[in-house]
Amino acid sequence: MSLTPIVIAFGIVALLFVVVAAASARWTGGLAPTPAPGAGPGWREAFGAVWAAAAAEAGVLTLLAALWFGSLGHGGWPTLFLLLGLLAAGGDGWWRQRLLGASRRDNLTLLAASVVKYLLAGGVFAWRLT
Repeated sequence: MSLTPIVIAFGIVALLFVVVAAASARWTGGLAPTPAPGAGPGWREAFGAVWAAAAAEAGVLTLLAALWFGSLGHGGWPTLFLLLGLLAAGGDGWWRQRLLGASRRDNLTLLAASVVKYLLAGGVFAWRLT
């Protein structure tokens, strides 16, 4: 597998992850224990706060996807990325609720956003890396 499709897939997925992370921060009011409705950070602050971590997450996922599609196979990618999304979001929801007092609704919103972004990323990887 050449480097070009990997870099293109990384760019698309990194953009997807940054947008989803910024939107999640806006919808839930950031990580404040009890945010007021609509009191989340502005779009500029949200993008500034999440871009590095979201891009790093996309980079690791891109390497895993390159390994999956380059050597292990093509089938089963929806299940793989669904499980990865649940794994990535599951623990975060627990500590947000227990330690920060986040609402159950916010946790479900973030869980759904995480699973959807991983499934979309898997679709991008299946498209670009196969």
